[in-house]
Amino acid sequence: MNSTVGLISLAGYHPGGKIEQRMIPELTGFLRNKVQFPDAYIDEIEQKGKLPGKIETNHEGWESQPWFEAWVKSLPLKQQAEPFRGTKERRRVPMDPTSVRESIKPHPMLPSDAEVLAGAMALLRSGIQQDDIDLVLAHSQVPDHPLPQNVSLVQHKLGLKNAGAYAVDTCCSSFVSMIELAVALVKTGIKKNVLIVSSFIDSHVGDKTTYFSPDCGDAAVAGIVSATDAGYISSHSASHGDRHDGIIYEMREPMLYKGFHTGPDARQLVTTFHNMDACKEIAKNAEGDMLDVVSKALEKAELSVEDVDFFVTHQPVAWAGNAWRNAIGIPQEKFYESFEKYGNIATASSATNLTEAIEQGFIKAGDKVITASSGAGENHIAVIHQVSEQLVSNVKRFAEG
Repeated sequence: MNSTVGLISLAGYHPGGKIEQRMIPELTGFLRNKVQFPDAYIDEIEQKGKLPGKIETNHEGWESQPWFEAWVKSLPLKQQAEPFRGTKERRRVPMDPTSVRESIKPHPMLPSDAEVLAGAMALLRSGIQQDDIDLVLAHSQVPDHPLPQNVSLVQHKLGLKNAGAYAVDTCCSSFVSMIELAVALVKTGIKKNVLIVSSFIDSHVGDKTTYFSPDCGDAAVAGIVSATDAGYISSHSASHGDRHDGIIYEMREPMLYKGFHTGPDARQLVTTFHNMDACKEIAKNAEGDMLDVVSKALEKAELSVEDVDFFVTHQPVAWAGNAWRNAIGIPQEKFYESFEKYGNIATASSATNLTEAIEQGFIKAGDKVITASSGAGENHIAVIHQVSEQLVSNVKRFAEG
């Protein structure tokens, strides 16, 4: 059995992100020759030196639209003066090239393709061969199809012929949950190298006329858990299923819609704050729920909050990360978030913040880090781990230029 197990690689696909020039040939060569990934996306990486997709500003997404004034008037009065609530931009995946060519109604990039790109980057950063991955854990917050989930398709597209594939879902906390599960499987010797992948492609489920729509963007993340020189210390999770119908996907028309009864059906599956009583319960308990799982993880590890070197978490709204940080007692200098760049990227949030904090030197090898997340307000988990030299070294490959 392996005594020390943890993350050895992390990578994120954030549309429009720049790639170091020296790394482009390796990434594009891997995507063309080793995995199944659309050539149109690879061409964009080669030609533009960036990941496929774009950065969407508030002006592009809302202020320049003919319905912008009507949208602002539809917001609650207290939000009309500041309709974007601290959000400045978010990332958007490109349109799926096959659907552009062959469909009268093209759609954004398939979530499985976003997951494959993140997974490919994590594999390249790790140096682990495809044949040495023996399990894929994945969470597609927006899957290609409701059934089956994306995970086996991602395993296939990535050419991981020796890997099994399990789907894991605790909503926005799923990436952190998969770290815990992967560590357990490797630590007990059941698996050796586990790839974990997660994505949220808001472009498929976003209603731009809701008040919270500017907060949400697209991203995919991936990591590899294996034996390493430092890693998992402890974790704790909790769930509150009585809030299950607070935030859901619902088939409906846009909030701001003036339809014609003989016109096309404008309904779409979109993110919806459905049960407002449950949503109020989520907000009321947000700080206490996060403090609970972090405190219990610290207790299991026999650590105090003063022993923690860094904290990264989910970012559902502009205020959440710092509210959780304050509740736990983490000082500002031990905290990193990327809300202004990406907004709420749901299941990709905590991994993105962990990856970027390492890339930018805020987290160093040997640091004790809490990675924590909520999931739809009903699931919460905190994982405490010591960052390995291997993870730091691998993460700094393919950093944004």
